Amino acid sequence: PPAAAGEADGVAVRVLRPGDPALPSALAVPHLAFAAPGTGVGAAGAAELAELVRSQAGDGSVERITDRIRAGLTCLAAAVADGAALCAGQHQPVGDVSEIVGVGTLPSARRRGLGQKVTEVLVADARSRGVETVFLSAGDDDVARMYARLGFRRIGTALIAEPAE
Repeated sequence: PPAAAGEADGVAVRVLRPGDPALPSALAVPHLAFAAPGTGVGAAGAAELAELVRSQAGDGSVERITDRIRAGLTCLAAAVADGAALCAGQHQPVGDVSEIVGVGTLPSARRRGLGQKVTEVLVADARSRGVETVFLSAGDDDVARMYARLGFRRIGTALIAEPAE
């Protein structure tokens, strides 16, 4: 599968392999991204990412994702600068279908097209595996517009059941 989409402004966008030193930050960055919803530039940056990576060290998440990557169940792609992921996401292939999940950009690194580039790498990887249908869910209309620029089109609405209060 393709390993990289290229490099621009010191940011390399690539599929991460087992043992890649960027794996811990690629797992952490979506947590910071989803904690600050939207597409606007936010405050959380390198210091917050480093702290989250430290707090998650030893929790087994890197080992779990490594096992999933080796088994072909997950592809993890990231936009990496100075050894840390600024944006990351995954796709989960099953047969000829794959879902793109968890694409999130470090709030301080937003508005640079990193989410779009990571999504492009994920789609290319899925296609290289023979995936015919790639789908995702957008968190809001701004995010949906970004995905539409990549060729995704709205075909349905997801409904979510939450516990009664």
